[in-house]
Amino acid sequence: MTDHPDSTRGKLLISNSSVIQDFFHKSVVLMVDHDDDGAFGLVLNKPTDQTMESLIKNLPDTVHSNKPVYAGGPVDNLFVSILHNGKQTADPGVEVVPGIYMARSFDTMLEVLSSDQIQFRVLQGYAGWSSGQLESEFDRLSWVVSDLVDDSIVFKEDDSESIWREALRSKGGIYKYFVDHTKDPSLN
Repeated sequence: MTDHPDSTRGKLLISNSSVIQDFFHKSVVLMVDHDDDGAFGLVLNKPTDQTMESLIKNLPDTVHSNKPVYAGGPVDNLFVSILHNGKQTADPGVEVVPGIYMARSFDTMLEVLSSDQIQFRVLQGYAGWSSGQLESEFDRLSWVVSDLVDDSIVFKEDDSESIWREALRSKGGIYKYFVDHTKDPSLN
């Protein structure tokens, strides 16, 4: 059995691309909650073709409505949330890691989307694991866990693979070496 963390809350899960070949292939997941009952996270690097404007009609002109909506995971496409770093908002939501919040309130979303000072990512859906399921995936070496969660990864506007590579690179050591010296680290 492989060692794995008791809780991944507030950490990044970075998929092992040689093991995972489904929706989570080359994914970076910010873990919002993880306890004995299961785990809940948001995939950070799967942009969709949708924008806020296509998701929610008649948004005020002040809203950044042309920003892409990201697929937060394969579960429940009616679940819409926003990750942001706007502590000063009226109701920032749940602080996932210091300075990064997850909110589901429409008013908070509008406030964040109307600001030029707040970084954000709008997500549709989420990643969920039942009790013991994520631990089983750790045993199969499906995920690399990183404590290095910051704005440069959570809000990075780039293609999916470069965000995945940057998350691995930020782990340092052997992960950085493989990302920097191979086109596809999963081939090693």
